[in-house]
Order: sequence, then structure tokens, then C-alpha cells
Amino acid sequence: MTIATKPIKRKRNLLYISGMAGFAWAGLFGLIFLYNTGNYDFWFPGRIITYVMLLLAPALTFIPIGRMLEFPFYGYWAVISWALFGYVLAFVPTNPAAGWNGNTSQISLLLIALFMVTVTIFLPIFYRLGFRLFSRRIEKYDLGRSRREAILAGLYVLLIAFLRIVGALNPIVAFAALGACVVLELLILSRNFGRE
Repeated sequence: MTIATKPIKRKRNLLYISGMAGFAWAGLFGLIFLYNTGNYDFWFPGRIITYVMLLLAPALTFIPIGRMLEFPFYGYWAVISWALFGYVLAFVPTNPAAGWNGNTSQISLLLIALFMVTVTIFLPIFYRLGFRLFSRRIEKYDLGRSRREAILAGLYVLLIAFLRIVGALNPIVAFAALGACVVLELLILSRNFGRE
């Protein structure tokens, strides 16, 4: 009877955490985009709450994911990544009229945060895809492979975002860059194919 109730308790705890994470993200979205806490000074109470929510929302979301998938340090990386990304969006001002030259440091920081966030999104996705695409255990549970693929995806998104900012993006370049990433990964996978 005790053993039977453990999965129920785990599911219930997961539902509670998911609900709290949803409320945290909704509150963070409201504080940044609706309440515009970035327009107030550093010690404004709404801004202090935003700082807390920038850590709390990703922690409630990604630390449980890291524990379920047994990714070492994934949750902490995700918290830092999303907190940095949210902080740059909310509190680092840019001047749209100045373009790239007038906002180099701000845009560079945003692109770095975007890369980090993209890696946190794609790492568990590629890890789970490995269970469907690969038959051998060594490939299914290869954290290095999923980490490499997530970094490739992050670099691709970073390149597309940079080209969009400087006005050099077009569909041909986007597809060529995507193709280069796919071919590179296929070459790496084929090199490792057959190894135990």
C-alpha cells in the first residue's frame, strides 16, 4: 500500500511544482512586460520581486527536469541562463535608433543569453529524441551527444539572430546554415557509428 501511493505522491508533487512554475512565469511576464519594472529604480519593490522571480521561475521549471533526466548541473545552468536573459530583456536599455553600433554591448549580452537559453531548451529535447532515433544503449544515453547537438542548435539560433540584427539574413543563408549544422552532426555521428 505504501509502495502504491509513492507514484501518486510524486505525480501530485510534480503537479504542484508545475503549477507554481506556471504562476511564477506568468508573474514574471506581467512584471516585465505589463508593469514595466525596468522603468523604475533599482530598489523599487516591483523590481526586487522581479529579481526574485527571475531566479524562482526557471528554478521551478528546470531543476526538476534536470533531476528527472539525471543531468548534472543542468538545472543550475538553466537558472543562470534564463535569469540573465530575463534581466537583459527587462533592465538593460537599448536605443533602437542607434542601431548595432550604439548598442553593441547590450546586444552582445542579449545574444550570449539567447545562446545559453537555447541550449537549455534543446538539451532535454535532443536527449529524449535519442531514445526514438537510436537503438543501441550507448547512443540512447549519450549525454555528450545531446549536449553537442544543443550547442549546435544554440550556435545556429545565435547566428540567425545576429544576421537578423545586422540586416544580412535571408532564407538562403538560413537554410545553408541549418544544412551545415545538420551535415556536421551527421559526420560526427557517422564517425562514432559502430563503436561500443
